[in-house]
Amino acid sequence: MSDFDDAIGDMTSDLLTEAGTSCVYFRGTTSTTLTMRKSSGQPYPVDAGNGLIVEVRPVDFICLTSALPYAQPLQGDRIVCGGVKFEVHPPTGDKVFRQISSQMTRIHTKQVK
Repeated sequence: MSDFDDAIGDMTSDLLTEAGTSCVYFRGTTSTTLTMRKSSGQPYPVDAGNGLIVEVRPVDFICLTSALPYAQPLQGDRIVCGGVKFEVHPPTGDKVFRQISSQMTRIHTKQVK
């Protein structure tokens, strides 16, 4: 592992220790509890498919890659954090996650009811 990956891993661990929250990651009926850092982005408009434009509020979660219960997050997986539900969902034309380094992953979601 490179010095850069080690530094990113250390930074992510420090971030999660200081500002992380216990969240539950769901795929179907299987769940895993892990520490994640939540950050909200700017809302963007999306066509709901019937000509109605709805506002989507993106929320990203940062976590240690090694803490994820699966090799890759999939669209439709859910995260519950602080009693609020989020669905793994890509921003327009993007992937559902970014592996920042071998030790840090950013998961893109949207808040759902």
